[in-house]
Amino acid sequence: MNPELWLLYFCMIETEIKKINYWNDYAKWYRLWRTHTTYHEPIKKLLLHLISEKCRILDIGAGDGVLSFPLLEKKCSVTALEPSTKIREFLIEKNRDNLNKVDIDSRRFEDLAIHELNEYDLVLACNSLHLTEDGLEGSLFKIFNSGVKNFFLVSEKPFPINKLTSYYPSYKMLFYNSYVWENSFAYHSIDELLEHWEFKFKRELYPFEKDKIFKNLSYEFGHIWIKDYANVSIAYWRKKG
Repeated sequence: MNPELWLLYFCMIETEIKKINYWNDYAKWYRLWRTHTTYHEPIKKLLLHLISEKCRILDIGAGDGVLSFPLLEKKCSVTALEPSTKIREFLIEKNRDNLNKVDIDSRRFEDLAIHELNEYDLVLACNSLHLTEDGLEGSLFKIFNSGVKNFFLVSEKPFPINKLTSYYPSYKMLFYNSYVWENSFAYHSIDELLEHWEFKFKRELYPFEKDKIFKNLSYEFGHIWIKDYANVSIAYWRKKG
């Protein structure tokens, strides 16, 4: 994101996004983003290439099932963990439209016992672990100590690869890649754009804040865009032996 825009709301959003109520309120904007983004395309392709058929998979923070439902193509049994009531409604809606279904679990990752993770062949987490009470490293500790056979992690938050290799020698990293991918937001009107940003701030924007936002707008394909790019890291571990 443009540095000026990022600084505008960084401190506030770092605390708010860990609350389930935030995601209930944000569901409208999450759906708008999902409708216009290709963010998950390289993740889906890699995931489908790496996993075996008929795996039992846990998708932590599944959102609307953007990664859960493609896994059904490989005859996998997928549990979509999504604690947000409003975003979970998107999962339920997609489940109605699909012949094959995912299992939907409304609990938080923190509420799962460690032995439950070991019931799966693969644990998948896409930009979700840093939102838990234990944060990214605490959640990694839980997953690696569960003994799960395979773990697939996507994160825009840096994670300590060398430290993880040292701390969890019973796991071998089979794949790691870091890349930059477009993560832009598209709006249908200026009013919609301002409504979104005022939701983030929980107040009406000041004129100088609007000016900074408007300087970063572009118009393409019938939409107003705020162009953004994310540094995405993907890692895949397998338990040795």
